[in-house]
Amino acid sequence: MIHVLGSINIDYSCKVKSLPSPGETISGRQLNLTPGGKGANQALAARRAGAEVAMTGAVGQDQVADQSLTLLHEAGVNLKSVDRVDGPTGCAFVFVDAQSENQIVIIPGANAAISQRHGENISITEGDFLLLQLEVPVTAVEAAAVNAKSHGAIVIANLAPYQILPETFFQSVDILLLNETEAAQLAADLKIEQKTDIALAIANRLSTSVVLTLGSEGAILVDSELKKSRFSGMNISAIDTVGAGDTFAGYLSAMLADGKSLAMACEIANRAAALACTKPGAQTAIPQIDEVENLLS
Repeated sequence: MIHVLGSINIDYSCKVKSLPSPGETISGRQLNLTPGGKGANQALAARRAGAEVAMTGAVGQDQVADQSLTLLHEAGVNLKSVDRVDGPTGCAFVFVDAQSENQIVIIPGANAAISQRHGENISITEGDFLLLQLEVPVTAVEAAAVNAKSHGAIVIANLAPYQILPETFFQSVDILLLNETEAAQLAADLKIEQKTDIALAIANRLSTSVVLTLGSEGAILVDSELKKSRFSGMNISAIDTVGAGDTFAGYLSAMLADGKSLAMACEIANRAAALACTKPGAQTAIPQIDEVENLLS
């Protein structure tokens, strides 16, 4: 079982010719309302990859609350630990330009109600996996990690969007998932020399496996024995990169839960993330496992 503690949003996304500069007003097109939130995206990706998934999170009492859960419900994600709280559901405003680059503004809404209690109350057991991100309060994330580690579960932490965390947090983390920007920010906070091999240095310093995603360039893995592997990017026609990182995280967790090695899980997650870039949206772009298997074959 994969447990995901994280955000649930409704995404307001539109296409723009170019991303706005400070003070600039531009015209957009194709406004879409779709389910999102890093936690929900990753939970759906893990489920579409074939894993059993339980979501812990919160939505509001507004008109879009049910819509934010639609695809999770349809996929069969366990939503018993998703609370309904007073106030609005979390939302994100997403702008995607002609080169498929994006800008995103997040309003936490109900996600801010996730507390230490939620992390402590996850019913996690030995052999389970916990997948975390940072769009909910850090106190909840830390509590969930400690809870999972104390019960013998594997903890995967995606440090997105980046926040400073106490080094004690990483004692409960088995696999750290970062993009290049997040890795540079973490390295700076850890006072790691930027000219070094950042992934290797972080893995060595924090005693965790590190997966560094590189966008179109693929990914790098440094495992617990400090062995480094490289996974090449794919030659694809990208339409929208919004859901790629979350697809990678969900597929990585699901492949590990299926018993695959960390290296093989990275390879499959890398392909799934590339496929996600060929469709618009976040959750709507996450591929099904058969699509990824066809690509691998």
